[in-house]
Amino acid sequence: MRHIVVGIIYNAQGEILLARRQSGLWEFPGGKCEPRETVPQALARELQEELGIIVQQARPLIRVAHAYPEQKILLDVWRVEAWLGAPWGREGQTVQWCHTQDLKNFKFPAANVPIITAVQLPSLYLITPEPISLTDKKFFYRLEACLEGTCSLVQLRAKNLTDRDYCYCAEKALKLCDRYHAQLLLNATPEMALSVGTHGVHLNSKRILTYMERPLGTNLLIAGSCHTLEEIQQANRIKTDFIVLSPVRTTTSHPDAPPLGWHKFYQLTEQAKCPVFALGGMNVADIPKSWAHGAQGIAAIRALWAPRN
Repeated sequence: MRHIVVGIIYNAQGEILLARRQSGLWEFPGGKCEPRETVPQALARELQEELGIIVQQARPLIRVAHAYPEQKILLDVWRVEAWLGAPWGREGQTVQWCHTQDLKNFKFPAANVPIITAVQLPSLYLITPEPISLTDKKFFYRLEACLEGTCSLVQLRAKNLTDRDYCYCAEKALKLCDRYHAQLLLNATPEMALSVGTHGVHLNSKRILTYMERPLGTNLLIAGSCHTLEEIQQANRIKTDFIVLSPVRTTTSHPDAPPLGWHKFYQLTEQAKCPVFALGGMNVADIPKSWAHGAQGIAAIRALWAPRN
């Protein structure tokens, strides 16, 4: 398998650098990792040779294994957050800065699809606790507090509500999310997500097994809950945009579920063909550790459900 390092390079305006190859496709800069090179060494060398910049600070984003008819590749993708120099195409390639939301306007190789998703997703995935009732004002008060903070990706959980009440609750939550430019996913059926008009659906581990193909179009997000390799493989088959893998640690909500631990979490994440959030006993301080073990970031209820007086 060919090991390729890739840099997602940000400028001060939050734009990402793209490079255009002779094939006409766009991609993120990088190149082959040489024998006896560490990934950070290879990344620094490739970006200096290709763009003339010096990497100062970078961290793992995602690793993507992809099989083309002619070869298998592993894309080892790093987010480059600090660098020196003025990037230019030292190998004759065209380079261009691009806003994240405009990536859809460029044609990329197939292997880059999970990378684009990872670039567009945040490091925090808020899972709401159960609302006490349909008229639980405190629930929406706290949801707004989270949206005012750092949460821009939300899953609405409300298993204690009827479908009708859940949709009513989802409509209120969607209005708040739209106000703060956040994305709302329903822990429900794809049909309910379409009915309410949310940004996508989160399939629980039982529901994810019922589908033979992707149940929604690519204009909406599909997430899934996974605990085993088999569930991850199913998520790959139906082309989920991201998954939540749990439990990393023992949790009070599922005390009998054996924790994966970080090593097992990393091993399973390597089998996913999409970004993975770590769930189970997580808090904000665990974000760097999750990155180091292949995660997009963390998903949590208690640690992210902001209290507000």
